[in-house]
Amino acid sequence: MDVKPQDEQADALADRIVLAMTDLAGAMGRLNDLIAQQAGVGPTDLLCLHTLNREGASTAGALSARLGRTTGAVTHMIDRLEKAGFVRRRPHPEDRRSVMVEAVPEALGKIASLYEGLDSRSRRLMSEFTTEQLETICAFLDGTRDNAVAESDRLTR
Repeated sequence: MDVKPQDEQADALADRIVLAMTDLAGAMGRLNDLIAQQAGVGPTDLLCLHTLNREGASTAGALSARLGRTTGAVTHMIDRLEKAGFVRRRPHPEDRRSVMVEAVPEALGKIASLYEGLDSRSRRLMSEFTTEQLETICAFLDGTRDNAVAESDRLTR
């Protein structure tokens, strides 16, 4: 069942937003690929580092589920990132059979520095909006992320 706005103007605006989201995804994908290249890691490795930065230390199994990759692929990725100095393994505090993977703060700083231009431009753009508008944008982005996660989960069943 499609949910469509009630009038033509709203429908046209919804179409523009959906197209803008697709264009944004492509632009961010290109930017992330370039940043991964400059950091000397692969695109999935960069996504792993983003995940560890946002969510903290994780097991390989949890990273596998979060990234949609096999445990074998995640283990190889962790090996690469550890060898390059981006992550380290430490014993799991509650399960002696398991290890936790955590990002090295200095390595995260290196990655963050590659996003400084986007951060600056984004903050400049955000200064053009009211607090109420920014709250609406944030709610839309959070909901869109939740929708993307739900759709990814649906497609992997």
